[in-house]
Amino acid sequence: MSTRFRRLCFGTALILAAACSRSGGERAAAADEGASAMALVDRAVAVALAIRTNPAAGDSILAAHGLTRAAFDSLMYDVAADSALARAYAEAIR
Repeated sequence: MSTRFRRLCFGTALILAAACSRSGGERAAAADEGASAMALVDRAVAVALAIRTNPAAGDSILAAHGLTRAAFDSLMYDVAADSALARAYAEAIR
């Protein structure tokens, strides 16, 4: 009985350790995802504000940010597709 109890305790400890390590890893991945998503918003806002300030230099502004017109459209679509990112963009662009 003592051996069976030790095995049960050991198995339970392994399961708990695995469960705890998974949630920590998922939280870290979510934080990285959130940071990269906000970087998209920051980039979109920076480019949009620069173009709003000087529309005639739009192509130069896009080139300075390493974007083409199609790439900027794609960036804006990615931001608009996520409601949280769209809300952050709308607040930042005001």
